[in-house]
Amino acid sequence: MGGSVVIPIVLSTGLFACAEPSPVVHPTGSLSLLTYNVHGLPSAITGDDTLDRLEQIGPLLDVYDFVGLQEDFMEEGQALLDAGTTLPYRTRFSELVEPERVYGSGLSTYGRHLVLQDTGHFFTECHGILEGASDCLASKGFQVLSLEIDPGLAIFVVNTHIEAGGGEADETARASNVEALIAGMADLDTDAPLVFMGDTNLHPEDPIDGPLGQRFESELGLVDVCTLLDCPEPNRIDRIYIRSGAGASLEAVAWSVPEGFVGENGVDLSDHNAIQAQIQWARTGESD
Repeated sequence: MGGSVVIPIVLSTGLFACAEPSPVVHPTGSLSLLTYNVHGLPSAITGDDTLDRLEQIGPLLDVYDFVGLQEDFMEEGQALLDAGTTLPYRTRFSELVEPERVYGSGLSTYGRHLVLQDTGHFFTECHGILEGASDCLASKGFQVLSLEIDPGLAIFVVNTHIEAGGGEADETARASNVEALIAGMADLDTDAPLVFMGDTNLHPEDPIDGPLGQRFESELGLVDVCTLLDCPEPNRIDRIYIRSGAGASLEAVAWSVPEGFVGENGVDLSDHNAIQAQIQWARTGESD
């Protein structure tokens, strides 16, 4: 039978006290994941009511175990996201890589699992302030989190937004971003299970982006959930990857574009679609 056994402890006074029940350890479990570029720039840039969109997005996050957002740039926008969701664990990588930048990384996360570690890393290269995709207005980079998904079991989760734009300088910066990610992931425990998500801006059919994305996946041992499940839209740039590791195997169960991220006016709540995935985890090795 399941449940925990409470064992009385004899004290020197002859009285009894109850020990705290041991946390329930599960052999398997699942995680529902979402990656979403929320287009959280001022309305003068987006051409719509950005804050109204973000206010509508907040409550939609509640059904997921972990959410990685990109372009969550504005403080007032994040306040609305925070107010709208009940997910208890929240992180934001908001620092500026240098004072001249207008925005932080735009990366934030929401989830229902304890965050054991949260580290932000800046990319060293970008292109464009008023040209290209204007990526140098922001302090792009990546977040590395360690999540305790079950008692004694942690996985790494990475959230990122890579350089956009299609010019030669953009492509150079994007390649540099990928190199930084490969180097940054090498600093982690390479045997650890990993979930990687974000707006990669790597177009699989592009002659430069395609090989760059393949090298990125190969170097880090990542597999795209969309690819694993033979999804109908394999060329999207918003992606969720997984990698099994010591302590836990990760298996892709489902991938889709959720239908609910549409505003009250029937218009999409961002210029990107949200991407959701369901993965199954199972303890392995010493954790069996």
